[in-house]
Amino acid sequence: MAAVTMSCATPYVEQLAQVSANAATYHIPTELSVDTCRESLQSPGRASGAELDTSRIRLVNWNIRKGSMPSWQVDYGVLSNGSDLVLIQEAALRIDTINDMPTVPYWSFAPGYRTQGEVTGVLTLSNIEPLTQCSFVAMEPLLRTPKATSITQYGLKDSDQTLVVVNVHAVNFSLGTGAYEDQFSQIGRALAEHTGPIVLSGDFNTWRGRRMQIVEELAASLNLRPLQFAEDHRVKVLGKILDHIYVRGLNAVSTETRAVESSDHNPMSVELSM
Repeated sequence: MAAVTMSCATPYVEQLAQVSANAATYHIPTELSVDTCRESLQSPGRASGAELDTSRIRLVNWNIRKGSMPSWQVDYGVLSNGSDLVLIQEAALRIDTINDMPTVPYWSFAPGYRTQGEVTGVLTLSNIEPLTQCSFVAMEPLLRTPKATSITQYGLKDSDQTLVVVNVHAVNFSLGTGAYEDQFSQIGRALAEHTGPIVLSGDFNTWRGRRMQIVEELAASLNLRPLQFAEDHRVKVLGKILDHIYVRGLNAVSTETRAVESSDHNPMSVELSM
């Protein structure tokens, strides 16, 4: 099945429409509510036959700050090379960035903040076709800007189980934690009946202790554990790390963070196995 193709000559609106239509192109159901997402994860669609290799799943997570800083394309190319899954936060779909992204063929985009010239959200790129994709939006109370969550599901070689991958850009600007808690509650409800392995990853904006507590409570309810990094370059605000990867049913073969100047967040790269 061919990858989504983006042409510089194509008007921006048509480019975005093509990305948004990838679910229809690949016959992937896109669910927009927690209940329908949970049901879809229990009865996933059929893949084209390709499945992730359970002995080696290479994943990258990076908030690219809308591709607004110099040389992000160079760092992205290095990071995404050979990766099975690339999870991007603040992916801005506009003419000057859209052609620099698709080194991985399958796009699962959850739109969040929209302006006249671009749509920003979370983007999960995969080298195999997802079985299911879901998209949720949580509204930041102060700025009224939406933050997106994408959930995708993949077949696994030599296993009857499926892998569910959650790519989240968490609510940031709020006086309390009600909206933040609601966003992670959505994730918990959607995944409540999934029995296979899980990756929960993204920019969690855990710059307060209570925010970290909410994440840890969700992790405990789903039996997720955080991955650790020996040389940890993850960005901190108020002394607290913002970006995280949690897993269930998977072992960390290797973990790495890299300091870059092409975003205000540093990427995480991991290799996982069952």
